Amino acid sequence: MTRERQDHSPTGSSPALGLRIRLMGLPEEVSAGAHALAEVFDVVEVSSAYPCRGASQNVRAYLQVRFKSSQT
Repeated sequence: MTRERQDHSPTGSSPALGLRIRLMGLPEEVSAGAHALAEVFDVVEVSSAYPCRGASQNVRAYLQVRFKSSQT
């Protein structure tokens, strides 16, 4: 029996082409990282910030990105 892989984004939306990137850090670091990645990639989707487990001050967020087209 062959099992097909089900691709689901961390945000629960339907799968899209491109890269999925997880950022982890302090909230301001995650926000700055997302802004920096937006200069290199076309950002398709950004999840909410989720708290990391335990007593950590860190959060994690997921980005769906695509390479920028060469037409820009």
